[in-house]
Amino acid sequence: MQINGIENLKFHSQLSLKQVEDRVIITAEFPKELRVELGMREPFLYVTLYVRGGERIKIIDEDNATLHIPSKKDFEQKTYNKIIKFAKEHAKQFRSERIQ
Repeated sequence: MQINGIENLKFHSQLSLKQVEDRVIITAEFPKELRVELGMREPFLYVTLYVRGGERIKIIDEDNATLHIPSKKDFEQKTYNKIIKFAKEHAKQFRSERIQ
């Protein structure tokens, strides 16, 4: 499965653990094919950004609390980078970082 086509990212909420990590909830439009493949009706992105490096993206279905934890290789690289960049723009501890 290649995860791509996630569009219209919208910041929903953020939790910051000082000097450890930021957790950002992002709503987005998921392609119908991806929602069907994952068995999800109302998915959202739960992104964890670690201050000392690294990140994790989880996809959670609000409708039935289904959790999907894809690896980085499951994403199209452009889609993965877009999600991480968006999360960093909204995460408290990463706002001052220069995002490339």
